[in-house]
Amino acid sequence: MADLLNYLGLPNEERGITFINGQLSAMPGLKPDLKHILQDGDRVGIFHTKSMWPFQYRHGVKATPEMESAMTKEQTSFLHHTYE
Repeated sequence: MADLLNYLGLPNEERGITFINGQLSAMPGLKPDLKHILQDGDRVGIFHTKSMWPFQYRHGVKATPEMESAMTKEQTSFLHHTYE
């Protein structure tokens, strides 16, 4: 992912919500996907920092392993991925 951002000339801090193959991989304030190795045929969606996606799609969204791990470890107050 870092190589792709470099190739595109897109600074990491200027990208918002990011998906890899339909899985959440990064969002403003939490971008654990820089070391993710992209494979031929992978689909990457990078959104503007001010873009949001509808609430109904956020609840329980499928995430990359890096993002799942970061959401578990970070204990961020702004991030609620699932609710019990």
